[in-house]
Amino acid sequence: MNGINILVLGGDARAIYMCEQLAESFNVTACKLPARPEGAAVISRLEDMPSKADALILPMLTGVRHTADGSFLPCGLEVICLERLLPLLCEGAPVLGGLADSGTVSLFESAGHPFADYFKRRELTVRNCIPTAEGALMIAMQEQAQTVFGSSVLAIGFGNVGRAVARLFSAVGAKVSCAVRRPDAAAEAESEGFAPVVMSQLAESISRFDTVINTAPALVIDEPLLKNMKPKALIIDLASRPGGVDKAAAEALGVRLVHALALPGRVAPVTAGRYIAETVTDILTERGVGNVT
Repeated sequence: MNGINILVLGGDARAIYMCEQLAESFNVTACKLPARPEGAAVISRLEDMPSKADALILPMLTGVRHTADGSFLPCGLEVICLERLLPLLCEGAPVLGGLADSGTVSLFESAGHPFADYFKRRELTVRNCIPTAEGALMIAMQEQAQTVFGSSVLAIGFGNVGRAVARLFSAVGAKVSCAVRRPDAAAEAESEGFAPVVMSQLAESISRFDTVINTAPALVIDEPLLKNMKPKALIIDLASRPGGVDKAAAEALGVRLVHALALPGRVAPVTAGRYIAETVTDILTERGVGNVT
């Protein structure tokens, strides 16, 4: 232990395992978690915080609602007013959270607490590609009546997630193609053994695939493309809300669609929690919060 006090408020199963890893280096106090993390102190009320925190770690903050009475974060069955957290923090204590909006960031920074979004850190983005790809494979195995081996799979996008998906599905014997917009991305996909498909030609080729996995964070699969899909084909949409597929059109046309959000926390919470803990430690090290080496 290095004497640094960290308050962790809210989160899913990932937060439990994040706390357990952080507790190996810090004094961790957890509040409003779904289960008790080993090695961490647990409080049921914020007022029971034993001492002021040198850092605050919040969960995904997409659910925060700002009103005239304050900013409110859902935590399980409760709602926490974020302004209540300010007196619990040491002067200048950093606040870490995921996917915060400008209002949430401003709330803390205007009170002298620098904010860092761990979910936008590249090391976490890259690490999360592994459980995301494994989750997509799990869905394909559950939803399809045929083996992934020998099936035709199209990964839309060849960024971090698209590349991880293509590699994993190829490793288990799928015939993988990658839909890309740029010539350099096509060359990269081809150099790894995946057949490139130019996005502008997707309408002519989408009917070949048993499974289509979208990683692009924009509407890509619209009604005309859905009409050209193979009967009984499956779409797995990995893009954040609202996704990259016209959901209403897919439903109307009877195309099977699984919008798979937050897969790391669902399929591998232990690993995902460790990834967040490692990223949090990186951020705290950079900000000089204790000796975490």
